[in-house]
Amino acid sequence: MRHWQTFAAENGWFRVPFPPGWLVEETDQQVRLVAPDGGAVLVLSCFWKKDCARVDLQRMLDPQSVFVQARNVRPLPPLRMEAQSIGLRGEASPVKRRPWWRRIFAWNAPREEWRPWRAWAIARGDVGILAVYTSTGPRDPERENVAVMILQALEFADDPADPPERFADRVLALARRRFPLEDTELTDDFQLRLGESRLNLGNFYRSFVKAPERFEQIVLPALTTLVRAQELGPTQLDPPFADVADRIMPILSTETARHEALTGFLSEPWVGGLTTMYVVDEAEAYWYIREELRERWGVSVEELHRRALENLESYFERTPMEFTLAGDDDGPRILVPNRPDVYNAARILSEPFHRKLREVLGGEFAVGLPNRDTFVAFSLNSSEVVGRLRSQIAADFARMDHPLSDRLLLVSADGVSEFVAD
Repeated sequence: MRHWQTFAAENGWFRVPFPPGWLVEETDQQVRLVAPDGGAVLVLSCFWKKDCARVDLQRMLDPQSVFVQARNVRPLPPLRMEAQSIGLRGEASPVKRRPWWRRIFAWNAPREEWRPWRAWAIARGDVGILAVYTSTGPRDPERENVAVMILQALEFADDPADPPERFADRVLALARRRFPLEDTELTDDFQLRLGESRLNLGNFYRSFVKAPERFEQIVLPALTTLVRAQELGPTQLDPPFADVADRIMPILSTETARHEALTGFLSEPWVGGLTTMYVVDEAEAYWYIREELRERWGVSVEELHRRALENLESYFERTPMEFTLAGDDDGPRILVPNRPDVYNAARILSEPFHRKLREVLGGEFAVGLPNRDTFVAFSLNSSEVVGRLRSQIAADFARMDHPLSDRLLLVSADGVSEFVAD
């Protein structure tokens, strides 16, 4: 196992090693480990149950809830690991059994195909995992042993982060304890309503699972900002244009966020499912500009956009963007900012910045914007590198705070468009 790689679940609940050649896919609370030829797969499904006991494992490992049909079910010995486990083996059919009156007339119906499977329910503390191994062909004892070795090497986190539901309850309790005069409640879309404001908890939860011990440091500043914003008077909420003109900045968001959480704020559609929005930069935060405020100012969208881009250039002149550049002069080159910044991704809106990048990456180059605080720009002279970076950007988009896009953009002399591979 010396050359095995290790995969860490996004929620931080466990780490699992796997052999060379196996592929790993993560979606929601599920991890799939696929054998090199695709002939077998080991699926790990996570769940949270306070003080998980053997009865919970037995309930979770019910074959009737795991498979459409199962037969020849027999027990397996527990896994040799520092966690409680139970196991079963048997055969399953992916073809759902039809009622008898349908089977009478189903002369051309697909024949049932029974395939071997093994399954384990594993738990340590409050975290449980249902592991299901299936193959598409005849039973392969050697590959089954590899699956067992993977599971027996699985490591649970010593202090796992709370699941989203418990995290939301803790945020609600903290808000009511610190701000008892505010009317506070949780909504069904993983948001907290605090007075007249709403806080999307998704990004905060992503930060929390990386450092569960920093719960209050992650959440409390945002709650405090919401309360202070509601205490602002008319002058602060509707400032004259001249007072904020040199602090107006562009920022990228997603079309989904604009429709679901940022309705009523000034926005302009861009490319690749992204939209340009506008904020007023404050010392430790920023606030979005409402469409009605722009109308009250009597400033056109074009003028406000031009001013925002000028401020963006001035911002990076005062705080220069430092880069890491990898690659050779004659080969593929990759450029990324050295440090995160809330306006890093928005810099791709700037044509002067495009010209600077073309001096390094060539006339045309691709850009990935996995989240608000960073970007990846790279040349297009290696399809292999483009493919690897596309996969990495999609993975970063799935795990980073303030996610933007898992797509690639093409920057050329004609502007920015969505990148379409040949």
